[in-house]
Amino acid sequence: MKKLIISMLALGAAISSSAQADLLDNPDNHAYFGARLSLDISSTADGNDYYSNGAGFSVGAVYNIPLYMNLYFEPGLSIFYDTFGTETLVNAPDGTLAGTIDGSIRNFGFRIPLVAGYHFDFTDDMQFSVFTGPQINLSLMAKEHFLGKSNSIFGDQGFKHADLQWAIGVGLSWQKYYISMSGGLGMTKARDWSIRDNNGAIVYEDSFRRNNFSIAIGYNF
Repeated sequence: MKKLIISMLALGAAISSSAQADLLDNPDNHAYFGARLSLDISSTADGNDYYSNGAGFSVGAVYNIPLYMNLYFEPGLSIFYDTFGTETLVNAPDGTLAGTIDGSIRNFGFRIPLVAGYHFDFTDDMQFSVFTGPQINLSLMAKEHFLGKSNSIFGDQGFKHADLQWAIGVGLSWQKYYISMSGGLGMTKARDWSIRDNNGAIVYEDSFRRNNFSIAIGYNF
């Protein structure tokens, strides 16, 4: 009986030691692809009061590459659709300010996250991860909509075909399923538009950096 108890204690200690080792350095780490679908809330930083938050989504894939212990690098590619609420000033026939009308900016393109992270393996089925890194937005379409009419805002109206964000987030994996929350902080301007008078002085300026908050679900293959 005494030998049985000692053997069980030794087995328990070995399992506990192995679990603790896997928490920070799992020998079963391997590269894998993952599919991701996210709900995005977009906002503007350094913009004016005429912008408001808008909803969007993204869908795509990631490739998780183990680096050292449970440290990993995870590039990805997704298609995104972002929106922002906006207002514009309206003048009366005599040229005086009559008020504002509501509209929206609708932006479609590719998003490329290049994040690094660390996962903590609590069990064989459950991992918690933290990650951060740059992500690039490559815009293919950006239009402003007012009163049923739309126009492109690339070019002279200052919307950029590329802008950079810094992503910070946490994720939870259970078996093959995945959920995460993350934020993207605008590092470069997504729009930079100004109107100058004949002397070159700025009489109107409209610029902002893109921020977003995302809740993603996914499946790891």
